Amino acid sequence: MTNRLKSVLLIVALTLLMAVSAFAQNYVTVTGTNVRLRLQPSLQSETLTTAGGVNVHPAKGEKLECLGQSGKFYQVKYKGKIVYIAKQFAQPVDAAKPAAKPAVKPAAKGQQYVVVTGTNVRLRKAPSLQGAIYTVNGKTVYPAKGERIKLMGEEGGFYKVNYQGSYLYISKDFARPE
Repeated sequence: MTNRLKSVLLIVALTLLMAVSAFAQNYVTVTGTNVRLRLQPSLQSETLTTAGGVNVHPAKGEKLECLGQSGKFYQVKYKGKIVYIAKQFAQPVDAAKPAAKPAVKPAAKGQQYVVVTGTNVRLRKAPSLQGAIYTVNGKTVYPAKGERIKLMGEEGGFYKVNYQGSYLYISKDFARPE
C-alpha cells in the first residue's frame, strides 16, 4: 500500500471517528430555575459570574453538553466554559431525543394525603427548591402545620398535591404521607 493511500485511509478513518463521536455526545437538561453553575464540583465552590459579579444561570430546559461526572455534579460545557452543575438540577438526556419531563409517580395505594410537618412551608409550582412559590394576590400562602393535603403523586424529592384547586409541590422534608 502506498503512503498516499495510507494517508487517505487515515483521513477517512479520523473523519468518521469525529462524526461518530459528535453524535455520541452526552447531554443534560437543566431542570431548575436560577441554577448556579460552579467552577469546581462542590457547593462551596465559586459560581460562574459575569464580569460585574452577577451569577450566570442557564435557562430551565436548556440542554448542556455533559463532559463527565464528579460526585454529585455533572461537568458540563456552558457558553464555551467548563463548569459543574449539581445533579439534582439536571437530567441526563439522549442527544437524539428531546428532553422529557420527569414522570410523576402516582400516589401509593392507601396514601391519599400528606400531612404538613413544618411551619411556614412553601408550596411550589415546580418540583424544585427553585420553583416559583405559590401565591394568591401576591401573598405567599402557607399551609398550616398538621394540615392534610390531597396527594396526587411524587416527583423526585417532592410530593405533588392538590391544594385549593391548584396542582403544587411540597418538599418531602416538610410533609409525610398518610
